[in-house]
Amino acid sequence: MQRHGILNSHIAKVLADLGHTDTICIADCGLPVPEGVQKIDLALDFGVPRFEQVVSIIAKHMKSEAVHVAKEIKEHNPE
Repeated sequence: MQRHGILNSHIAKVLADLGHTDTICIADCGLPVPEGVQKIDLALDFGVPRFEQVVSIIAKHMKSEAVHVAKEIKEHNPE
């Protein structure tokens, strides 16, 4: 059993399989997901885990070539 790194086996596999030009999306609840697109739902309760927690941990375990942030994130999170 893995005890370090990404413990969620579905996320670990996605990260291991990523190559150049591949894209992942990290979003909070409510984002529409088209049919045929893999979705890994981590929700335990509303807001748990927090979006920032997920992004921070995932970013430690992958090399990003670009990051795109929706403009709404600033509108709805003024901090």
